[in-house]
Amino acid sequence: MSLINKQKLISALPLTITSFVCFIIIFTVHILTKDKISINKERTALAVINEVIPVEYDNDLFHDKITIDVPVYINNTNRITVYRARVNNQPVALSLMPVISKGYNGNINLVIGVSYDGNLLGVRIINHNETPGFGDQAHQDNSDWLLGFKGYSLETAEKKWAIKKDDGEFDQLSGATITSRSIINIIYKTLEYYSENRDKFYK
Repeated sequence: MSLINKQKLISALPLTITSFVCFIIIFTVHILTKDKISINKERTALAVINEVIPVEYDNDLFHDKITIDVPVYINNTNRITVYRARVNNQPVALSLMPVISKGYNGNINLVIGVSYDGNLLGVRIINHNETPGFGDQAHQDNSDWLLGFKGYSLETAEKKWAIKKDDGEFDQLSGATITSRSIINIIYKTLEYYSENRDKFYK
């Protein structure tokens, strides 16, 4: 080996050692924290799920889940995750996420809770791009608007699943007619699809 090559090898050695040490540190940190990250994600998901299905259950809710095919009007990927709540292995409720509604400024991702017999237990927004002070008033952190849907089911006529301005039963978000109509419509359509395909959700 020539003197020049030896000098190049020697000069590159510190950088190589430093890179290797950094890799080991990053790998070690990943191993030590991945379980904690997984637990935190599970807790976050469970917190949202429990908000929309406030019922008693005795199963491992987070792991009693399936991913099923749904129409594009419920989720444009044709797929949705369903978490099932049970008591003594009997179904009592489920949550669906994300159900996707079209807002004024893009998609609104919802999680919807439904009892086994088809009553709406809760709705929460998990992501949106709506305008602050207008469409974002639908979000549970900004108003109680979503609470107004709790307890509704298909026993309410479809034409009543509308804002009061359209002769329906629901208040309209101020300055956000499109957002209001869209969320109301997707909730009804989700309940309708669940009612027609209930067994599919509990397989």
